[in-house]
Amino acid sequence: MPDLTPSVLFNRILGRVRLKHLQLAIAIADLQSLHRAASSIGLSQPAATHALVELESSLGGPLFERHSKGMRLTRLGEAVLPLLRASLVPLQAAAGNAALLQQGAASALIRIGSIAAGINGLLTMAIPTYVAVHPDAAIDVHEVTIDNLLESIQEGTLDLAICREPTPLPQGFAFCAALQDGFVVACRPEHPLTRQATVTAAELLAQRWLAPPLTGLGPQQVESLFDELGGVPELCRVSSRSTEIAYAMLADSDMLMCAPASLLRPLVQRGELAVLPWKSQAVGPLGILVKADVLAHQSHPCHSFIEHVLAVGAGLGR
Repeated sequence: MPDLTPSVLFNRILGRVRLKHLQLAIAIADLQSLHRAASSIGLSQPAATHALVELESSLGGPLFERHSKGMRLTRLGEAVLPLLRASLVPLQAAAGNAALLQQGAASALIRIGSIAAGINGLLTMAIPTYVAVHPDAAIDVHEVTIDNLLESIQEGTLDLAICREPTPLPQGFAFCAALQDGFVVACRPEHPLTRQATVTAAELLAQRWLAPPLTGLGPQQVESLFDELGGVPELCRVSSRSTEIAYAMLADSDMLMCAPASLLRPLVQRGELAVLPWKSQAVGPLGILVKADVLAHQSHPCHSFIEHVLAVGAGLGR
């Protein structure tokens, strides 16, 4: 249909679509039944049927098709439903902030996305000390991958991210380095090599190693380490970004692993893992990724938290 341009559809959606329509479509996709979806959001069957017709008419085609076991997404539904679902997330965040402030919170909710190394290396120390000084602070932390961070900040579902600097840095974003980092060789504290002041390449190659995660910095850093050692040791083909999985694999074995010092910091501090005396391989620092205008306004709710994280990082780097 020639009149269905993006601007025409957008204006049609603004004029016709209500939040209840979006809620209904999401419920149908989740429950695969118009009847169950209507009941779950408090609509009668006729009202739900009418709302779905209005939504599909606004979008220019059917979102669902009926089959023997209920309803499933059409190609149009598969294309638009993730976006419809995501459109409600900022509203949920707005409701959360409004509720916090009405309940007497001193400031709005700070929504943080972080890679695992950022959580272990910075946030586990920065958040408790920040809350000790700001007892009314409201903070929500999600562990995410770097792939989702930029989009989430841009969409407004996150306020800031703890990660490594993306290359290239997108326009409108700022990155503040907080903590230098490097890949180290780790093992259980009782490993025989921990009793030595130095270790040799031959001794490291003689051990079995835990495989790195399949994506991210791990594969490249481990390959570089093995090049430095002059060989490839036996590998245990279990790969994970989880420090709990890594600890479980190393706790009762003599395997070694190569991982960021920031990621392993809590386990090393608790004496659950040890770092062997082999020079670390430097990687980009951990830091704060945020929209540039947030840094420019000292009154922004995130500003004092950002300054605190940078101070914590500076202290850890000394």
